[in-house]
Amino acid sequence: MFKIKQSMDAVNYGGYFHEGGPLTMKEIIDKAAEFGYEAVDIWPHKPLMYPGDWSKEERSELLRYAKDRGIKFAAVDACTNFMRSDHALVPDVEKELAYLKECCELAEDMECPTVRIMPAFIGYFWSEYSNLGYCQTALTARSMEVSKQEDYYREWNHVREGIREAAEMAKNYKVVLALQGHPPVVNCVDDLFEMVEEVGMENVKIGLDLPLFDHQTEEFIYKTVRRAGKNMAHSHTLGVAIKYGPSDSVYATEEVVPGDGIENWVPFFKACKEIGYEGYFAYEQCAPFFVKGHKKPTVEDVDMRQKKGFAFIKSLEEQI
Repeated sequence: MFKIKQSMDAVNYGGYFHEGGPLTMKEIIDKAAEFGYEAVDIWPHKPLMYPGDWSKEERSELLRYAKDRGIKFAAVDACTNFMRSDHALVPDVEKELAYLKECCELAEDMECPTVRIMPAFIGYFWSEYSNLGYCQTALTARSMEVSKQEDYYREWNHVREGIREAAEMAKNYKVVLALQGHPPVVNCVDDLFEMVEEVGMENVKIGLDLPLFDHQTEEFIYKTVRRAGKNMAHSHTLGVAIKYGPSDSVYATEEVVPGDGIENWVPFFKACKEIGYEGYFAYEQCAPFFVKGHKKPTVEDVDMRQKKGFAFIKSLEEQI
């Protein structure tokens, strides 16, 4: 039987979207063990586990704590952004590289094999100018650059070179970089594969998240996973629900528990089994949600989602 190795993403308890503030890493590890997860994804940002806040001794102590509870660390989920700077004298990529170096050191100290990176990440799926472009999304205001797609072309090249530099730096560590596709530059799975191919570095692999696929048909899922093949290094599980208004108009999406969204999970896991994927699937709660009564969730509400999501994914093993 195919075993789905599940990790719990620490970002879920960062206090960004629930009341009561963040949990400690030890508390998160305890919850992962209690709910049945095998691993935890490290969120290397404040207030959870920003590398600069953790000494070697503190890292070693947390690693021992996790091992005592049967928990491994699946990935360090860095949110990086290799887009162009807004000013010639404010070189953002150098800062990204310095931060990513710290994340690689953290991953090595925590016996974690994977560092997730983003090609370009502004928090939102699309820039405010995205609907002003032609064949590609616009990344700046309407201008000659936009009308010739030069803004997107320059961003793509800048992101690609930034990832190459990151990969050169990461060669010094026992980690692979798992590139997770995300707008506004890498907007579909073709973009993700093409970026990895153009970067052309052995230590840059693919983070393949089903909720970010262009389509949820069985044919498309199998084709996509097979294309990733041995380059698939990490994956996240979450659910996305479409919110409809009058006359079936789509006005928003909402992050929900795996199983409650539009994702076609069974063919995805079957395809992962087919390619011999042995990595983790991390449940990530990376967007706000309300509970009944239009209230912000508590930690207990997040707990319920983690348990329900784990149980749903676990239930699919027999079908696969």
